[in-house]
Order: sequence, then structure tokens, then C-alpha cells
Amino acid sequence: MEFIEAFKATGSHRLFLLSNTNDLHIEYVIKSMGRNRFERFKNCFERFYLSQQIKMRKPNPDIYEHVLNENSLAPDETLFIDDTKENTDSAQRLGIQCWNLQVGKEDITELITKL
Repeated sequence: MEFIEAFKATGSHRLFLLSNTNDLHIEYVIKSMGRNRFERFKNCFERFYLSQQIKMRKPNPDIYEHVLNENSLAPDETLFIDDTKENTDSAQRLGIQCWNLQVGKEDITELITKL
């Protein structure tokens, strides 16, 4: 949490969250994190995209195109981070830069080395 808050505070990059999730998942996350911590996390992002709300799912290309178009993002200037290779492969085919984060081997705090 502290890393992502500090990264946001630099103002150097726009941050978006894109998640395949539903209301039950979010309820569980809020319960386990606590409402205040969840809101702190959510506030780190310019937009918070949840698949159930936008009726699209990763790895379908339409979800990435939706986020790019809605926020005037250029694929070649966008870095998409996901722990599922199928998702990063799909986004990469659209020209989006990708990091398939290997959980347990890599950590989001290594982000600076990827930029």
C-alpha cells in the first residue's frame, strides 16, 4: 500500500486498476482489508475498472481497448501489469507494453526498474 501511494504521489504516471472481479470478490476484499484501507487503495488510481461493472473481461481485447479509449491512452505509452500470462499476451497484441509479474518471484516494488 505504501509503495503504490508513494508512486502515485510522485505524479509521474497515471494509474488505473483493471480487474476481473464481481461484487462478491469486492465485498470480500473490503471485509478483509477494512473499508478505510480499501478506500486508500482505490484512491491510488485515477480509475478503478471492475469487469462486472463494465461487462467485459480480461483477456478479451475489448476491455483493454475500452480503458485505452476512455482515457486517451496510447498503447505504446501504457504499461499493463498482470500476473496472468494470457492477460498480458492479449494486451501486448494491441501494442501495450506489458509486465507479466511472477507472484512469489517478483514484487510490484520492482516497478521502477520496468519503466
